[in-house]
Amino acid sequence: MKGTVKFYNSEKGFGFIFSEGLKQDIYFHINDWKHPSVPVGNDDIEFELQDDKRGFRADNIRLISSAVEKCNAAYTTNAKDDRVLCPSCSKKIVPRMITFRGKPDKSVCPYCAATVKNFREGCFIATAVYGDIDHPSVVVLREFRDKKLLTNTIGIWFVEWYYRWSPKVANYVRGKRYFTKPVKFLLEILVKQYKRK
Repeated sequence: MKGTVKFYNSEKGFGFIFSEGLKQDIYFHINDWKHPSVPVGNDDIEFELQDDKRGFRADNIRLISSAVEKCNAAYTTNAKDDRVLCPSCSKKIVPRMITFRGKPDKSVCPYCAATVKNFREGCFIATAVYGDIDHPSVVVLREFRDKKLLTNTIGIWFVEWYYRWSPKVANYVRGKRYFTKPVKFLLEILVKQYKRK
């Protein structure tokens, strides 16, 4: 017969099992427990039913699933891991949100403070090269995009193409000095030319 430990008094060595078949509580004593662990409420067990002059009692009690195992299984089944991998330190994290003037700015790793995601729009490659979305040269390049490129058909086409491909390039270039130095040199020429006009 199967049941669940409802109560166990460790000082006196007795308890009660709720029997699924009889739909009632059955008395048991620790001497009839056939497992090295101590009974705990909510343990699933199998037992043999004995009828003596005082009523039913459980005998030859075998543990099927402990309360701790059931709790762990329920947690594993229901748990959804919302953590992400940090792109810098590779730890599983829940990123911390940084706001700027009341709007989401970026999310960062709580361990190494690396940026996990930027929420503001910027020039992908320039931001990767300068390391800051608010760097003066990045601000000038955004102005160039808004005031010059987005005012004509060819410029709009270029911006669409750029936003499709530049995130991959920016991710590749980010943190590699042998790429960032020449790209920064070219961007500085563009910034100086734009400022002159």
